[in-house]
Amino acid sequence: MPKLIAGAVTRQSRMWRLVAVFALVLATLMPSLTLAAEPEPFGAAGQITSITVGAVKPAGNSGRFVVVERQMSGALQGSLDSSFTLSYKANVELATQAGELHGTMKLDNGDVLNVNGTVQPLQWQDIGFGQLLPVLTMSGHWNFTNGAQGQGNFTAWGVFIPTDDGHIATLAGAFSLTGQWQP
Repeated sequence: MPKLIAGAVTRQSRMWRLVAVFALVLATLMPSLTLAAEPEPFGAAGQITSITVGAVKPAGNSGRFVVVERQMSGALQGSLDSSFTLSYKANVELATQAGELHGTMKLDNGDVLNVNGTVQPLQWQDIGFGQLLPVLTMSGHWNFTNGAQGQGNFTAWGVFIPTDDGHIATLAGAFSLTGQWQP
């Protein structure tokens, strides 16, 4: 074999060896580079302390009302400690307050959650002396859309004081989030 061709073959062999070594190094490192942290259990609970008047309008003559936007505020403690504002939309029956709820929960640390759920039909809690308080319960699903990563379920309840026409004037209650997350 001429000397020129033999030199080219030797350089080509060295290049392939270098490529093979590089490929082995990448194959060894890549799994550790691409593996994400394992999700951790997530749990936070706290108080609902207020609700805004918001924008609520009748849905025709159906007995239902469209909540164009309202905000519930409160604070959570647990996997994260933060105040929150839940801006939500809903379509509820006035007599029972039952319906679907869709919203965005913003935390004071900058994290944002998408919240979708159901408002259960209104229940009345006897507090004695012939007094009944209206209680709402809500449940559904949440997921982080900004900041941390994760998803799970929520439950909430609230005691409210209705206006003369049956809408929620004041609300106080509790909010709980459970699931998995990567902070």
